[in-house]
Amino acid sequence: MTVNTSGTRQLRRLALASVALLALGATGASAQETIKMGGVMSITGGGASIGAVATEAWKLAVEEINEAGGILGKKVELVLGDTATDPTHGVSEARRLIDNVGVEMLVGPATSQETIPITSVSTEKKVAQISTAASIELTPQAAPFHFSTSVTGLYQMMPNIDYAIDVLGATKIGLISDNGGMSKAAVSEIIEYMKEKGVEPVITQEFPFRAEDMTPQLFSMRSAGAEAILLINSIGDDSRKVLENRADIGWDVPVLANQTMSNYAVGNAAILGEDAFEGVYSTQFVGMTYCPDDAVGESAFAKFVKRAEATVPNIDRMGGAPSLNPYYIQPLIMAAAVNGAGTTDGEAVAKWIEENADQIQVQIGAIAASDKSHFLPAPESIKVTKNPHLLREDGLVERVDCAS
Repeated sequence: MTVNTSGTRQLRRLALASVALLALGATGASAQETIKMGGVMSITGGGASIGAVATEAWKLAVEEINEAGGILGKKVELVLGDTATDPTHGVSEARRLIDNVGVEMLVGPATSQETIPITSVSTEKKVAQISTAASIELTPQAAPFHFSTSVTGLYQMMPNIDYAIDVLGATKIGLISDNGGMSKAAVSEIIEYMKEKGVEPVITQEFPFRAEDMTPQLFSMRSAGAEAILLINSIGDDSRKVLENRADIGWDVPVLANQTMSNYAVGNAAILGEDAFEGVYSTQFVGMTYCPDDAVGESAFAKFVKRAEATVPNIDRMGGAPSLNPYYIQPLIMAAAVNGAGTTDGEAVAKWIEENADQIQVQIGAIAASDKSHFLPAPESIKVTKNPHLLREDGLVERVDCAS
């Protein structure tokens, strides 16, 4: 019997090719069952503490999205990119996630100085992006597909200014900020708003991210006669340092801070002790606050706290559930917008958010958007709280405007 070896080899090649095609087809089908969301954040570098919080929050949100059916009927796969707390590296990571990994939407990063350069990539690629950046430079014209779960620095501080003047009766107010993009952009607007209220800062001071010592700035503010100080900054470590150095110099001046103080108050109080928070007020989303007559455990945020505490390791070291919240809501908003638009196309998603933001239910309170502003929290959602480190058993903090 003569064996046709060339024919046999041909059959083997065809069989192997068929197997390969089937494998490729299965891989393609599997890939089509998922949709990739990029999370770009400072996982290493000076902002690594933020990165640890954000990644846990995103994972929790993506798990919830997948439990609810995913995005466009597909399971969501979260793919992380590390900015290394370096804007240039952040741009490279955003390109890698979009061009090489194939993510179709972005969440993060945290700070304006990282976010602004990255929006050049999301704009070029027409990819929807949601961060916590609060620089006024992030207009719909400059970054048409970017939205923020923060309000601008001015709107974070306006309730504090009103409270300092109208309730505390302060007429000599100092202003201290970090050197980040959000804070720098806000300082001039804060000063203008104070002037409208009939008060100008007696002194303004600035410090770098992760400052080792702020006593020189605080000594200068005390020498200027400040009766209260306004603090606007972006990372919890700096909030802690201000309170630590205030105690070091024995100054009991009231501190009225932005939401960074609120979000990291529990963790910072564990390090500094509760006495460090004497006379500290800070703004927070209304959905995360309570008045004494409010029912315990019934709000959407209270239910989130219960879930987060049950599933996130070392959550207390991260500052508790409030520190996760600004990042946790980002994938949820993105999912609602993409599902609403019926596509991941950045233009369509942005348009849908501008027209339908008020339909998205999130635990912070009302959100809004337009073709003039992509800062999602509505101004009326921001409230002044007292004792931000003392959370009620359901994780909420008491606000100051409760009826007596």
